[in-house]
Amino acid sequence: MVKEYSLAKRHRAVGMVRGGMTQASVAQTLGVSVSTMKIWMARDRQGQSLQNRIGRGRKTVLTRVAKIVLAKAALKRRQSTRKLAKKLTAKGHPVSKTTVHSYLTKCLHLKPLKPRRQPKLTEAQKLKRLAFARERISWTIEEWRRVLFSDESPFELCHPPNRQNDRVWAHTSKEVPATETVKHPRKVMVWAMMSYRGLSELHIIPRGQTVTVEYYVEEVLKQTPSSAMERTTQNGPPTSVKLLPRMSEAIFQQDGAPAHNAARTQEWCRGNLPGFWKKGVWPGNSPDLSPIENLWAIVQDELDKMGPATNETALVRNLQKAWSSISAETLNNLMCGMPERMRECVRLGGGCIGK
Repeated sequence: MVKEYSLAKRHRAVGMVRGGMTQASVAQTLGVSVSTMKIWMARDRQGQSLQNRIGRGRKTVLTRVAKIVLAKAALKRRQSTRKLAKKLTAKGHPVSKTTVHSYLTKCLHLKPLKPRRQPKLTEAQKLKRLAFARERISWTIEEWRRVLFSDESPFELCHPPNRQNDRVWAHTSKEVPATETVKHPRKVMVWAMMSYRGLSELHIIPRGQTVTVEYYVEEVLKQTPSSAMERTTQNGPPTSVKLLPRMSEAIFQQDGAPAHNAARTQEWCRGNLPGFWKKGVWPGNSPDLSPIENLWAIVQDELDKMGPATNETALVRNLQKAWSSISAETLNNLMCGMPERMRECVRLGGGCIGK
């Protein structure tokens, strides 16, 4: 794209040459090319204007109809430059995908962006999310710091890298090594809990184990969160520090999974936790409202930086290492964002906030 220079800068350059400076020194001083300086001086000697001539440059091959079609393609799904070029050519307006890309980016100032994925919400779910957010829209950060967020998450043994960031600079595609993928990769399921300053240990769910009510209460709740809530150490890494200054004010959060909503689970929580959100308080299908979902993404990013795990034992070891690398600052930053999540949820009428 041709760089434009202001008329004032062009007159200044000509004046500097007239004052005795060489064209090369003026070009270096003003940050323009020597060839551009020569063009300006030639126009000045011939008594021509230093302004750009109207209609200069290569003429566009896009017809008026083609420009209208491209303008209407904005904000529509599945509108690649290849498909748009093929569509225009079929309608008698031959154009290349390069020209389409140039017009969309340079003339319409658009960017080729990927649609973000989000949970599909029913109207009933939106209403429950909206009610939850409205009830807590006035909560301060200090009030949110009382909440202990929990969740399960799967991690694949052969997780493919992020294709958007996985780039190899090469002369041809043949020089780029292929990325091997597994059709049905093994997964490791983990459960964990976070506060604004601390983390529970990762609970590794054995392969083949279904998270039933009995398993959730006996192997998860009675082990991992209970031991984390009994900590007394005030200083140290998040995985060993006391979760809250006053555990008596804690509010335990869990999503609406069947094992979480079961009567036995609810009864255990009432009898063993300082406080918790009972069945129906946390809105269903709402991972975007929980900061622990962001922690899982951080853990996956850390795993991607490590060497690929060749077996489940190595993956568990990498997971423990990635979980231990999370800082207290990260936890606090995520919790400080809760008021904004509530405001955004209310603004969208209970819709997905995309966090």
